Amino acid sequence: MKRLLLLIFTITASLNSAQTEQIKIGNQDFSIVTETYDIYNSKGEVMKLYKEEHNTNSTYLLGLTLKDNTGTCSNKRIQEGAYEINGTDIIFYSFWYRRGNVHDAPYGARITHYELLEDRTIVKKSSYIYIESARKNHDDESGMKYLFHTPKTAKEKELFKNYITEMERTYKGEFVFGDESKRLIKKVKEALDRKIKSRWKS
Repeated sequence: MKRLLLLIFTITASLNSAQTEQIKIGNQDFSIVTETYDIYNSKGEVMKLYKEEHNTNSTYLLGLTLKDNTGTCSNKRIQEGAYEINGTDIIFYSFWYRRGNVHDAPYGARITHYELLEDRTIVKKSSYIYIESARKNHDDESGMKYLFHTPKTAKEKELFKNYITEMERTYKGEFVFGDESKRLIKKVKEALDRKIKSRWKS
């Protein structure tokens, strides 16, 4: 029992702070709650979008990891995120990368586009991803290597297909390739830069 209470206290204490911002999207009331956490070897920040109801209750709609650092000081798995709201359009940007000698951490990006409808529901319009699930030349067991050279045999093509299917399921988006993947990563990095600059101005 003492161990359970200690665990509950540790998890509760790890959710360091939360900030709430009231916003309007398409003349409708919403709130954005930003929470920080520090649990075991992971530190980060998440945002949660809620719809304000007439009875003072709030309905959770969407969430996004704004930053996450997992691992030791020199070897980290890192995720960064940003969001932009323009009219009734909500865009989520995510970027994954690694620092140090971490080999089994993802590298890539995702852009997800949501739209607020007149009935106050939010629908996903599109989601595009490019993900390398591990460092290049450190994942010979999966089809990731065929991102860098064309699969030739039926077995290689099947491995590559399975890899893409798994990434699309895990990261919830449509996989893009070649120049399109480069543009995707560039757009995400630009969005993260805009977030940093907006903080400097505020």
